[in-house]
Amino acid sequence: MEVVLARPRAAAALVASGCALLVLRPLVLRDGAHPTATLATMFVALLLAGLLWPRRASVPVGPAAAALPVLAVGVGAFLLGRVLGGGYAPQPLALRVVVLGSLAAVAEEAFFRRFVYDALLPGGAALAVFGSAALFAVVHVTVYGWWVLPIDVAAGLVLSWQRWATGSWKVPALTHIVANLLVVL
Repeated sequence: MEVVLARPRAAAALVASGCALLVLRPLVLRDGAHPTATLATMFVALLLAGLLWPRRASVPVGPAAAALPVLAVGVGAFLLGRVLGGGYAPQPLALRVVVLGSLAAVAEEAFFRRFVYDALLPGGAALAVFGSAALFAVVHVTVYGWWVLPIDVAAGLVLSWQRWATGSWKVPALTHIVANLLVVL
């Protein structure tokens, strides 16, 4: 069944606003804002936007057992990337880092793999997969730099493929949580 978002022009404005919010993160944090509170507020707003936008049709979701192999492939891809690519030096695993990283993962997936994916789906599954992955990658450039773009495109493609393969944004959310935790381990 095709997903059709209510009010497509307003949906496009929300996609643009959510992406702009993520792109502007460094500027907002630079002005002396409390980073944890500011980021938490931004991610809660993004989560709510992604979850509460009305849909005209439901998305068929496969059985939970079918999601397990897709979850395993996604987590395995990020684990392999962490092992091969290195990443940051291990840090003390503070509760704030775990909670904020998990909130960021769930919020971004609700936004990109539920809302943006659904907004692009009327143009076809390929547009939904590649478009949501590209937007996901681009919004991370202002935080991490241009060097991370190919990595985030790959990450976005894995997460968007999971969305396509399962029909649910929840599997990519779980994978994204694990990926964020792997960065700090």
